[in-house]
Amino acid sequence: MGKRLDELTCEVYSQFAKRDDFDPALIALWSDMADWKKIHLKHWKKISKSFVYKNLFRKTDDDLRTIIKQMKNIQSELVEFLRRLRKKTISQNEAVSQTILNEFCMISDIFLEIFYTYGETLEDKSGGFVQECGAHLMRMADALKPYMRLNPLYAVLLKSLVEFRYKYDFLQTTYGKKRKAAG
Repeated sequence: MGKRLDELTCEVYSQFAKRDDFDPALIALWSDMADWKKIHLKHWKKISKSFVYKNLFRKTDDDLRTIIKQMKNIQSELVEFLRRLRKKTISQNEAVSQTILNEFCMISDIFLEIFYTYGETLEDKSGGFVQECGAHLMRMADALKPYMRLNPLYAVLLKSLVEFRYKYDFLQTTYGKKRKAAG
């Protein structure tokens, strides 16, 4: 499901980057984000072959069912958004808001755990994969800031990025190098 969400968001960003009626700074951002999603898609292929869910955040079966339903809803909404986008009936402000919504779902616990666990299987087990995702999301937030003004989604994104950092530190401290260094 994560791979499919990245496929859809890659297509969305590619479509945004083609719009000549959007600001050049945003077009550059979306072009970069589409390229980033293409790299993520390569990782998803490896993840689908090697990932073992460890339930590091101790989700219940009901939690997991809810997450799956949420991801399916996000996928449906993305498909519908792409239909509208292909008809060019969206504004730059809608595109900015959609960008935040697209990335917001990737900040969730389940994806953080997947990326963290997958990152541990790479040669660089320092958590670099998750850190790179976090850095990319921060660059996105910085680039979108001038376009957000009073949009409440921006505040939600910033709060989510703080939670992302906190949860990543939890994983590092509880399961990763920080735990091993302390022990």
